[in-house]
Amino acid sequence: MHSRRRAVAFLLSLGLAVQVAYPAPPVPADGGQVQTVTAPAILRIRVLEGEGSIHTAGTRSNQPIIVLLSDEAGRPVEGASVSVRLPDEAPTGVFANGMRTEIALTRADGRVAIRGIQWARAAGPVQLRITANKGEARAGILSTQYITEPAGGRSAPAGERPPASIEQPPRSKWILLAALIGGAAAGGIAAAARGGRATPSAPPVAVTQSTITIGNPAITVGRP
Repeated sequence: MHSRRRAVAFLLSLGLAVQVAYPAPPVPADGGQVQTVTAPAILRIRVLEGEGSIHTAGTRSNQPIIVLLSDEAGRPVEGASVSVRLPDEAPTGVFANGMRTEIALTRADGRVAIRGIQWARAAGPVQLRITANKGEARAGILSTQYITEPAGGRSAPAGERPPASIEQPPRSKWILLAALIGGAAAGGIAAAARGGRATPSAPPVAVTQSTITIGNPAITVGRP
């Protein structure tokens, strides 16, 4: 009898220990099923916006680079860590934290936005290395950005003198030059005319009018 009681007490204590070690999942108040979140086996990473963007050298970018993370079934992955790395050598830039690496977590829609990159003054293509991890799953991708020279042309490298610009004369100078050329041409024509032999003009012809007198009294026709 005593041995049976001891055995029952032992089983009860063993069951209690199992419950403490592995508690049952909580039951929702609405009676629904509890959804367990499992780490994805495969991560898929994709750049949704900002791929191939063009930026001006020496400026801060306002256009975000939006990255989407999904699992093997195409569902968005929340809470994944996304790291974006800029090159160490030019052309490159820095993030708002002053470093070349930025880390962020994906939202419930599996997206994360990287913005506020301060681009360097060297122009050329820039490759951003984007990596993500969630549990044991890993993924990586490269995103290419482009830095262009600011409007007005490139700055001359150190020790190189920029080429001198050829200044065009203003429009008023062109007008004055055309007037001088036209005046000179007119003067030449006048001089040529004066240098030639003038044709003598015919003398004026006197026109006489006859006077006609008819009877008495006299009627005069023409100038008296």
